[in-house]
Amino acid sequence: MDHSRQGAARPIAVRLGGSLSGTGGYLLLDMALALTILLLLFAIIWPSFGGGTTSLQESATALNIATLLRGDRTSATRTGLPTATRIDLDRRVLTSASGRTVELPGDIAVEVRTGAACMTSARRFTIVFSPDGSSCGGIIVLKKGGLAYAVRVNWLSGMIDVVRGSKT
Repeated sequence: MDHSRQGAARPIAVRLGGSLSGTGGYLLLDMALALTILLLLFAIIWPSFGGGTTSLQESATALNIATLLRGDRTSATRTGLPTATRIDLDRRVLTSASGRTVELPGDIAVEVRTGAACMTSARRFTIVFSPDGSSCGGIIVLKKGGLAYAVRVNWLSGMIDVVRGSKT
């Protein structure tokens, strides 16, 4: 008989919470709760990281502006009455004759180049389309980063196009 082990204290294992097979459920529940909390935090925090306008959104804004202008040009030729698209750089919005609007994202620089006939004030412009399709013309430039989009309105024909280029 080995007397060296007689006086040694033996560890006592006490289990709380039931049988060994029942602990797997607690682990699964803990994992589900942790994942739920992480997903909620991600859903709250993610919009603050992705708040900037992407190049795709910038091009979509340029195309929306061109569509709005084309709608007003078409309306003028169909009705035989002049129509006007209003550009307000202070409010960062373009408004068609029918009331449709295109809002300009805050992180995109906007520049309007047009003749004096289209200027209402230093930061407000009105591009008027005549029934024959002509207009006062102008260029609306959207700039962000190293990329720029120019929405061009030809004064003679009233034709509208979008040109992508580097910001210079």
